[in-house]
Amino acid sequence: MAKSLSERIAERAKAAKQSKGGRNRATVLALREDIKGALEDGWPVKAIWETLHEEGKVSFGYQSFRNYVNRLILEKQEVSAPTTADQQAEEKPDQPGKTAKPEGIAGFKFNSIANKEELL
Repeated sequence: MAKSLSERIAERAKAAKQSKGGRNRATVLALREDIKGALEDGWPVKAIWETLHEEGKVSFGYQSFRNYVNRLILEKQEVSAPTTADQQAEEKPDQPGKTAKPEGIAGFKFNSIANKEELL
């Protein structure tokens, strides 16, 4: 079976003379589906890195791996799924008593003229 474009790019990046960052990024992108699956199964990022490092699939440090996972995998998942109550309310405006968007919090109004009745 033919390799995916991502896998071919990752192999090319590993073979070519690129910066360490480029090779490391290509490695994480090539392993993206495996990493995403392990995260969805509840495994911590450190356990994933340790396993991949012992297998020789990842040759760079944990901090770099964690940064790539956060930037390339986790941020994309957060963008695709609504997480706040405001976003969920926008999806279901038909419910009685709920508005599509909250109108905001009533603000504080400052009155510079003192009310003598309110003074001590």
